[in-house]
Amino acid sequence: MRNQEAARYARMAAIAAGLIVLLVVIVYTQRAVRRARRAPGASVPSGVEQQSANFTYSDVEQGRTIFTLRASHATQFKKENRALLDDVWITIYGREGNRNDNIHTRQCSYEPESEGIRCQGEVQIDLQGAMTPDGKAPADAISRAMHVKTSDLTFNRESGEASTDAPVEFSFAQGQGRGTGVRYSTHDSTLRIDHDVEFALTPSDRSGGMPVKVTGSSMEVQRDKLTATLSGPATVQQGGRELDAGKISILFDQDFHAQQAVAEDQPSIRGNENGAKFSLSATTFTASLDPQGTITRLLSQGSVAGTRQAPAGTDRFMAERVEFAMIPGSNAVREMNASGAVVAEAHQGADLRTLKTEALKVNFKPPVSPGKQKNPAGSSLDAAGAQRIETAETLAPGTIDSKTGNENTRLSAKRFVAQFGATGRIEKLFGHGDVEVRRQIAGNTPQTSSATELVATFAPTGDWDSIEESGHVRLSEADRQASAAKVSMIRSSGLATLEGSPVISDSQSRTTAGAVSINQQTGEIHATGGIVSTYVASSTASNDAMNLGSGPAHISADKLVGLSTSGHVTYSGHARLWQGQSVLQAEQIDIWRNDKKLEAHGHVVVVFPQAAGSDPSFGLAPAKAPAPATARPSAPAQATLWLIHAPALTYWSDQGKAHLEGGVTASSDQGSLDSRTLDVFLTSPPEQKATSVKSSTSGEGAGKESAGKELNRILAQGGVTVRQGERQGSAEQAEYTAADQKFVLSGGEPAIHDASSDTTTTGHSLTFYVASDTILIDSQEGLRTLTKHRVEK
Repeated sequence: MRNQEAARYARMAAIAAGLIVLLVVIVYTQRAVRRARRAPGASVPSGVEQQSANFTYSDVEQGRTIFTLRASHATQFKKENRALLDDVWITIYGREGNRNDNIHTRQCSYEPESEGIRCQGEVQIDLQGAMTPDGKAPADAISRAMHVKTSDLTFNRESGEASTDAPVEFSFAQGQGRGTGVRYSTHDSTLRIDHDVEFALTPSDRSGGMPVKVTGSSMEVQRDKLTATLSGPATVQQGGRELDAGKISILFDQDFHAQQAVAEDQPSIRGNENGAKFSLSATTFTASLDPQGTITRLLSQGSVAGTRQAPAGTDRFMAERVEFAMIPGSNAVREMNASGAVVAEAHQGADLRTLKTEALKVNFKPPVSPGKQKNPAGSSLDAAGAQRIETAETLAPGTIDSKTGNENTRLSAKRFVAQFGATGRIEKLFGHGDVEVRRQIAGNTPQTSSATELVATFAPTGDWDSIEESGHVRLSEADRQASAAKVSMIRSSGLATLEGSPVISDSQSRTTAGAVSINQQTGEIHATGGIVSTYVASSTASNDAMNLGSGPAHISADKLVGLSTSGHVTYSGHARLWQGQSVLQAEQIDIWRNDKKLEAHGHVVVVFPQAAGSDPSFGLAPAKAPAPATARPSAPAQATLWLIHAPALTYWSDQGKAHLEGGVTASSDQGSLDSRTLDVFLTSPPEQKATSVKSSTSGEGAGKESAGKELNRILAQGGVTVRQGERQGSAEQAEYTAADQKFVLSGGEPAIHDASSDTTTTGHSLTFYVASDTILIDSQEGLRTLTKHRVEK
């Protein structure tokens, strides 16, 4: 419910206070009628025909005059058994002597047999400060004067009831009214107007500067119980606002000041104001008032429902109980408390925002005094001139749903606190405890987050502008997760910034960094500061972007840039990758998961194991990776490791092929190669292809690892130079096969020069077997074999 509705509800309840004036008039009238019945009975002695002038009779109790009856002329008719009084005045002082009311009529008739007194002509009643026959009046007579006019009034001394079916009119300083038929009982001090009750209040500060009209089918006043009831259909109208109820009741204090007004039996408030229609309904409306008639408290109970329809949209509010606390003496709202299935909805075109909670507290900005109202930028009034909301707070867990365009957002927390601006729109929202945010754009997977605290800012359009979460923040989208101490999100850019030990992960990788930013619209990821990523192997190694070795792959770098939609990630600045015994170092490493490809650029250094062996680092020892729960079996003491240097490397994991170019150098204990390009082919050892180890995480499907990759074959092309001990070979192409430890030189003019014997061997192709120190020469004359002594390694 918007702040305009809350303030209008407060003003409408103030209308009920206008009923007080009418009820007071009726109470004073019933007392005057009660005294009037005594006067005629005491005016003329029974059984005597008599005429007299200036007749006077007083009713005195314990030395105090209760009322005085005066008539200018009295006539007793013996045969007709009745008396006639002319120009009758009854002045009522009351038992406390605090009344000065007059009842005046031209003539009354008294019939002893029926105990009835009937005044057929017009009866004028002046109450509370009316002029007395001697011309005296109280000092505040003008402000307190009330006048009642009716006719054909009958009073029965035996039943103690005065009544008339004639119309009644009344007027007072605040307004005037009328009705039809009066019933008054002296036994229980009850006064009832039978039909067509209607009165109007003139404009005042308490009525919001507009006239108030009240109607009802009947009205009853119980003086002893200090209550008055207007029976329905009862209606209170003020300008474009209207209150309807089956019954409106008022409770008075001992001084007959209204204490409480209650509207019940399907009460509702509706109106049309400033181009908007609004309505409010409940089981009961209750207003508490101070002795000056100012509302101090408003209460709506039972299925409270409010609606506001405007060209811009429709707002709805529902709760089981709504209470307004008023600023003393002002009829302005200070605070609203709603409880029981509280729902607030705001519709604007196709957009919808909904708040749900079990308890809601709203604080209102105090109104400025007339002549001191500020401009809209700093005003305590909204654009419609009503009080505006300052803060709103859920006193129980709540949810806020927002649907704007193709985007759905849900916020939930143990407690929300909202701050509103000068225009009445929300500016900032705080969430405390178990905060969750779920956002989904049509066609995309949902984005969720959880945190301890949340701060959201809002644009003038009402859409959220930024969200900041802190305290154990967790983000999730499909299989992607992130965590940090603090996360900030900007709606316009879709950028989420993670600070405080951020971690991002998915089904295949986990990355830690100093700071991370994620564009939730494009899927682009940026990370800086001490980056370390771990890529876990899937059950099928060939499906991984990286399967250079066994077990998880680890990458460290200074900076990371990635795109989740394409699976492309770039590591730069001292980038280093290690997986099992394989190591890769470069200025930049690019990974394409979807294409199962890896690229490295800038001073590339890579180590590939030819067989399980010892330290593969060649001085490039990686950061220590987490040890598996079950240690890998010890590798053979002797291992062949290839150390390769190149400007660039490309690796296709599904092919097990690494391509290096730009001038390559490769070396191992088997020899070394220099060439323009180099292709390395990796395979899993036959005996280890099914190898797996247990993960530290127990449970189904835990711990599958790919078998360790090993160098199987090398193909060098372009100006190839091969060195093995004191031998040096040259050709356009050289191929090394690990299985039989042989080099094959071909293309151009293959040649092998042995420095120890100063001999050179040439041929169409030359095959050199390292283990047997044998050269196989393929020439035009056929094949021949040359065997030398074993070259020391």
